[in-house]
Amino acid sequence: MTLLEKIVTELASAPEPLLLQVLDFIQMNKVASASISDSENLSRIPGLHQGQIWMGEDFNDPLPMDNG
Repeated sequence: MTLLEKIVTELASAPEPLLLQVLDFIQMNKVASASISDSENLSRIPGLHQGQIWMGEDFNDPLPMDNG
């Protein structure tokens, strides 16, 4: 028995509320998967925000100890 056949067999005996949850789960994952694959196709542009970021001179200094 294939995986799809096993799923169909289980769904055939499942109550209606569970079927609605399964349907919502499948649809939600399809949308999430599509949005992930869309974002993977975007190329990054090096230097796009050059000069727009400021970092303090003490950025690499140790943080002060918290005596609280």
